[in-house]
Amino acid sequence: MVDTVAQSLSVVKEQFDKDKVKYMISRTRPTRNMSNLDEECLYVIRQQIDTDGVYHLIVAAKMVKDKF
Repeated sequence: MVDTVAQSLSVVKEQFDKDKVKYMISRTRPTRNMSNLDEECLYVIRQQIDTDGVYHLIVAAKMVKDKF
């Protein structure tokens, strides 16, 4: 089992595609509309692997600081 938690989704996808690992992605969002989410920077926050060897990844956008 590969530990993907806290890694960038783009890095994980690239590695899984290279190694031909099956995966599914679910994305979580905050309940409130937040403008300071970096939609391009998704990170794995949870993973599970089922009996068929398919990784189920839950990803979330990285929070960015407001610029004043």
